[in-house]
Amino acid sequence: MWRNLRIIFLVILVLLLLSGCMSKAQKKSLYDKAIPIAQQYMKDNFNADVVFSDYYEINDPMNSEIVLYGHMGGDESATFSIGINHKTFKVNNVGGSSKVMDRYVEPNKKNKSSTEDTKK
Repeated sequence: MWRNLRIIFLVILVLLLLSGCMSKAQKKSLYDKAIPIAQQYMKDNFNADVVFSDYYEINDPMNSEIVLYGHMGGDESATFSIGINHKTFKVNNVGGSSKVMDRYVEPNKKNKSSTEDTKK
């Protein structure tokens, strides 16, 4: 009985370890795809050009997120991190110093009247 439990435990452990393994090329590909998305998000929502470090984290399989780190262009003390879901490539969250967060701009909301059907 104990032998069966050990085998089941080892199989589960191996499956958990393998499910989160990515090659360096896969990680680099995710990073390369996430950078322009994060740059555009920061430009649209913080009105800022940003510089990303080469350091990043991939939180997989826990929440399928890549976390990029960077700073505002021209101000290395204005640091931030941005989390992007690497399956959908949608921004999950942004955190950073007050120099960054104070620059947040509300996204423009579409005017409902401009999207209404005007045909009679």
